[in-house]
Amino acid sequence: MNILWITIAIVGVATYATRVLPLLWLKSNDQNKSRPLWLDRLGPCLLAAMAIVVIMPNFSQFKETFEILAAAGGLMAAGSSMWFRRDPGIATLVGMLTFYMLSS
Repeated sequence: MNILWITIAIVGVATYATRVLPLLWLKSNDQNKSRPLWLDRLGPCLLAAMAIVVIMPNFSQFKETFEILAAAGGLMAAGSSMWFRRDPGIATLVGMLTFYMLSS
């Protein structure tokens, strides 16, 4: 159980750092300067990394073809949503709803 709490603490610190570092970056530099490109890419890259860690192990545990198709459909729907509208929150909802509809 201690490992679980350590993991939750690490995720919390990482999440907090991704929210605070851009603010500190803008505050320490002149606010009129533009932000570096890597700060704009940090959030989506972290979301993609977390999605891979969570989703990929599930593909090895599927026993039926329908489960694989439902997961692949949810991933494609989330990717398509991100393609049309660059909003990770909406993409997550679209992917989850698609997975739910295909798996039921």
